[in-house]
Amino acid sequence: MKEQTSSFSIKKIAILVTILALPGFCYYLLQEKGENRYKSLPFYGEKKLTGTFHSKRGKQIPDTLYHTAGEFTMSDSEGKQLVFGPDSSIAVVSFFFLENESLAEPINGAMQRIAERFQKNAMVKLYSIDIDPVRDTANQLKDYRRKWGVYKQWYLLRGNNQAEISSLAQQKFMLDVVYDPKTGLPVTHSSAIVLLDSKRRIRGYYDALIKADMDKLIDEIKLLLTEEFRNISIRQ
Repeated sequence: MKEQTSSFSIKKIAILVTILALPGFCYYLLQEKGENRYKSLPFYGEKKLTGTFHSKRGKQIPDTLYHTAGEFTMSDSEGKQLVFGPDSSIAVVSFFFLENESLAEPINGAMQRIAERFQKNAMVKLYSIDIDPVRDTANQLKDYRRKWGVYKQWYLLRGNNQAEISSLAQQKFMLDVVYDPKTGLPVTHSSAIVLLDSKRRIRGYYDALIKADMDKLIDEIKLLLTEEFRNISIRQ
């Protein structure tokens, strides 16, 4: 009887040791063995070496300054001023205008899918930028937003004029928008959706007209969230 009790106690101790050791082992795999398994998303745009270095596991690694979308302010569909810029969230950005339904419908349909998928995650924010401030009024945007459902992390923004929007799309997001030189009204624009990290560096482009690209975007949002959490844990 004593032998059975002793054997049972040893088994319990073994199980307890395994449970206690598992988190540490997983951490070891993530830090030591996971390095080659974890593939970070690329950075798009101009890259510059800063001349400074940081240390990683005893190695000196040069610091790189990547292109960012920076900071700008626009009115949202509620008429409020919204500041786009670096914060604790990642960003998903697209362009549209109401007159061009052949692009607006699939692009905003793709954005709605992302908003629905990540609606409970405050670290994912979506921005749809209307490039036709002449014809698309704030009230029209407000009505249009209701069509797609109201998601608190999805903002519809409205630029002030052609020059501002062209500069924003081309210089910050590196996307094309085309305006009629005679009327100043938009003709067309890129169907790409842009993924940016919390520092507003561009990490990916995905064509809203291609379902495989949208599936990839959802997967890479998850990957980027993992990277953000990983960076937070390293800073702490």
